[in-house]
Amino acid sequence: MIESRWAGGSPAAFGLLGDVSGAPVNDLLAEMVHATAGQSFLEWQRYRVAAELDSQLVGDEVLTDYRMIDSTALCATRIATVLSIGQIAAEGLLARAVALRDRLPHVALCLRDGNVAPQHIRTIVSRTDLVLDEGVAATVDAEIAECLRRKGSWSANRLRDMVDRIVYTHDPDGVRRRREVAKDARAFWTENDADGMGVVGASMTAENTLLLAQRVHAAADHVCKEDPRTKAARRSDALVALTTGIPWECLCGDPDCTAATGWDTVPTGPATTAVIHVVTDQSTLTSDKDDQPGFMPGYGVISPDHIRELTKRPDTIIRPVPTCAPAAQPADPYRPSAALSRFLWMRDQYCVWPGCDQPAMRCDADHVTEYDHDNPEQGGQTTPADMNSKCPFHHGVKTFTEFLDDQTVAEHGRPHTTITTPEGLTVDGPAHTGHDLHPQLDHIEFTAPPNGPPPPSPEEPTRRRPRLADKHARRRHERDRNRCAREHDDTTDPPPF
Repeated sequence: MIESRWAGGSPAAFGLLGDVSGAPVNDLLAEMVHATAGQSFLEWQRYRVAAELDSQLVGDEVLTDYRMIDSTALCATRIATVLSIGQIAAEGLLARAVALRDRLPHVALCLRDGNVAPQHIRTIVSRTDLVLDEGVAATVDAEIAECLRRKGSWSANRLRDMVDRIVYTHDPDGVRRRREVAKDARAFWTENDADGMGVVGASMTAENTLLLAQRVHAAADHVCKEDPRTKAARRSDALVALTTGIPWECLCGDPDCTAATGWDTVPTGPATTAVIHVVTDQSTLTSDKDDQPGFMPGYGVISPDHIRELTKRPDTIIRPVPTCAPAAQPADPYRPSAALSRFLWMRDQYCVWPGCDQPAMRCDADHVTEYDHDNPEQGGQTTPADMNSKCPFHHGVKTFTEFLDDQTVAEHGRPHTTITTPEGLTVDGPAHTGHDLHPQLDHIEFTAPPNGPPPPSPEEPTRRRPRLADKHARRRHERDRNRCAREHDDTTDPPPF
């Protein structure tokens, strides 16, 4: 039996706080960051050990071993046995360890140094696995590591987009192969689930996924506020209505409710237009040799071939981004113009709050320095330098609590944002933005409109009741339902009925 060398040790021996009781909030948050970096270090050690196991137990034999249970499988079996994990999980761990050793040594050092979280290693390894040329692999590894060491924060989507951008730039052939295989494998399937439920699944192109999601979400939102279903349940029902032609109804119980009017028996859904956006360079559209990837909001980075494929759709509209546009509405200097709104979601791509992956198209355009409604010339301006994208939740956190944000824009147009907690701890914003994909964004200029009437100040949103009251209400509802079910069982005749 392998005994733990951790539990008996003092946290201080590992550079950790011994007694956390009563420690200042900032010290506790810094300790969480330090402990998370420690997880990265330990995961690097696990991969290093796994790679050494591969060297000793597999080595070059991987090229000539035709056994079903080969040396790689047996090496993974040893790992699975001592870690009490499944064989597939152990083989995956071993494969990532070998990839970090052979293809991504600089990324491995970033893991050691705490520049990347353990959960992101799967993304990096899997999305670089078709880079077969050793020279290209070395370049990809070095560029990914350089990005990981940037000042700033990473979310799951921003890291994925960064890796895809680098791979698409240096190995477009690998991307084409992977996309064609994935496209040919698109499918539709159903599965039985527990309690009389079922699961429907489908794989399709990114643009079709977004189009379908927009129609489902639009239908699900076409109910009144008294509809008892959760948002997820409404979307499930909306998909059934849109694909079968059954009437779409609000379930509030009010016979006079007209919220669902117009959504009844049209099999193809409501009379709305679903729109997806793609951001790309002009050269990618006009030249088959340009391998600059683009960006599809709500999905992420897409390949140049995918972009050119989309331009051949009969419903595609191409709109060049103007190089000079007004920054705000002509009659309202507080509200950004349509051009500035598009620029913000092209530049920010996601909510700028550290770790948030809400697409910028579904975010609010927020004034970083608060707009002075009484004296607009003295307050935050409606300009790219003073505006960024925040999801409704983080916008509310910034507006109505003691969290602070700041933003500076460098000469090349790249914004640097920071978030400061109420206790004064400052965290850097995203390390990867739309400027990495489209450096030409800094060529766009905006003109300020004349001053107009000031808009009303926002009001802080409130709940119908406190969070704890909601929790207690859900518990009461669950108890009542269980009690009714139990009483029904008690009145039922026992077998054989």
